[in-house]
Amino acid sequence: MQTLYWMLAGLFLPLFPLSMLFNAIYQRTDNVWLRVLLLLIWPLPGIWLLDISVGEMPGWLPLWALLSSVLYAFRAVVIRDLGIWSGFMATSAWSLAWLATGSEAPAVTLLMHVVSFSMPLLVLNFLAAEIERRYESVYAGIVSGLGLTVPRLSGLLVITILAVISSPLFPGFFSMLSNITHSLMDNPLAGLGVGIIWLLWSWSGIRLLQLFLVGQESRSNHADIGRVAGLGYLTLLILLITGGLYLSGDIL
Repeated sequence: MQTLYWMLAGLFLPLFPLSMLFNAIYQRTDNVWLRVLLLLIWPLPGIWLLDISVGEMPGWLPLWALLSSVLYAFRAVVIRDLGIWSGFMATSAWSLAWLATGSEAPAVTLLMHVVSFSMPLLVLNFLAAEIERRYESVYAGIVSGLGLTVPRLSGLLVITILAVISSPLFPGFFSMLSNITHSLMDNPLAGLGVGIIWLLWSWSGIRLLQLFLVGQESRSNHADIGRVAGLGYLTLLILLITGGLYLSGDIL
């Protein structure tokens, strides 16, 4: 019975192959607002289940979570579709909550970990919608040369993907530092695994940016993103940095 309880939690803080359900729903959801809603609410039942859990967590669960996170981080490296990539990144990041749980982190800390990874993905989904409206695709390679045709949109895309891959000062950066620190204390190999995941995230993010920003210019049906809208997105990203710095003391 207790095993079924952990499996239910593993559905919402995705453990492979249970993670396939979230990705199937996410990839078949075309509406940006529904995707944002999924990113906001999907991991919450998992956090609640871990918070009310009784008994000691089996030692194989954090290892399973680490392997699940590595799998999706590795798969993200070869993905060119921005929507699918964001779903794989969410799955890889949420799986790491099990490592924090293994260190007996309270529910509020787990929630901050999850939110620190989810919020940049929300911004990325809105930017992906902006790209799709202009190019009718979010597939890197088909859409290319953004740096020359829509400089404001491409600049926002760069900053947002840097936030998604947990670059310094963004909330995910402090979450990853916390994960590595606690993992090294419990198991040095687990800490190494988290470092590899972070490296794979960076690799996949930079690869996507290269494909989107350089190369032959794609014809655009619309002009660059407006200055007011661009300022709004930039404000959101600045708030992410501010929130990351504010929460760093609680996460680390």
